[in-house]
Amino acid sequence: MSRNHLLILLSSALLGVGLVAPTLTIRPQAGEFSWLVEILAPEELVPSTYSIVGVIRELYHIGDVFLAGVLGLFSIVFPVFKLCLYWLGIDRSGSLVSSGSLYEWTTRASKFSMAEVFVLALVILSVKALPGGSSATMEWGAYVFVGSALGAMLVPTLAKKNEP
Repeated sequence: MSRNHLLILLSSALLGVGLVAPTLTIRPQAGEFSWLVEILAPEELVPSTYSIVGVIRELYHIGDVFLAGVLGLFSIVFPVFKLCLYWLGIDRSGSLVSSGSLYEWTTRASKFSMAEVFVLALVILSVKALPGGSSATMEWGAYVFVGSALGAMLVPTLAKKNEP
């Protein structure tokens, strides 16, 4: 097994863990009325931690199907598709198969390697922009997810180095 195969396996494992691990903790606040909300409805100020899959599920359940779909597409479907293409596109020697449409698809997929991380950053930024002092904190799952994206970015580069 080549190092590219190992890198694809590692990126796949990191992706799987990154999708279900704690990724985002939201700490709601009500600005200058936080003390009142804490007395009347303390459950409204309890921090919530979500995984990427959890955020997508929550968006879907509250009716924001479009955002859930976009996040699901760029955080789950696209990375899985890209890693599958890489796996299929690398021959036993560890280099990308340079003929046919599979090579073209893997080359195109590699150009969008950080799209899923960008979408995750937009979600975190939108939460941080909430009024009242609410905050969002990235958890360790976000770093694992980014590690998967970075590993997937290295595959075409390393595969190209292995070409004869």
